[in-house]
Amino acid sequence: MLNVTPEDVLVRLIEAVEVIAVTGKGDGPQAVLAAWPEYKGKIAKRRRHFSPAQVSRAEEALGWFFLVEDADARRALQFEVMCKAGGGKFSAVCRKYGWKRSTVTSRNRVVLKRLAERL
Repeated sequence: MLNVTPEDVLVRLIEAVEVIAVTGKGDGPQAVLAAWPEYKGKIAKRRRHFSPAQVSRAEEALGWFFLVEDADARRALQFEVMCKAGGGKFSAVCRKYGWKRSTVTSRNRVVLKRLAERL
């Protein structure tokens, strides 16, 4: 991908989570969604149909999480993306893990910027 912005990466990741959660499809990295069992059902309630191309794009985007080498940073980004996809409130996740929301959000922006540069 050329000229990818951090916002583009975030949008693709959110779309990917929505598609995979709703379709239950995934030949790709299942470990990503396995981390969010309590949120998966909330997204899946919004039944929609996705084309094979959309599912392929979603699987590709989910693989981007594994480009984040720091496991804690990856998990924080996964939770934010999941919440933005409709799976819950990110502030509640931050409280649960004892994170300061503004700090985690800022760090996630840095992670998204690095991902955009790698893509």
